[in-house]
Amino acid sequence: MRRLPSKLLTITLSMLVAGTVMALGDEDAATLNAISGYRQWTRVNPEPVKIETPQNIPPQLATV
Repeated sequence: MRRLPSKLLTITLSMLVAGTVMALGDEDAATLNAISGYRQWTRVNPEPVKIETPQNIPPQLATV
């Protein structure tokens, strides 16, 4: 029974260290600054382009 608490402690400490290392990285702020200019983008077309799709379904697939 003594091995279970030590394994849980080891797993918990490993997750704590991994979370701390990930939190210390400041890559998220750099990414957000790089993509923050999307708000100034304008549309090329005032409305989305409409694409007609054919509705030809073979009879073999229609019975599924």
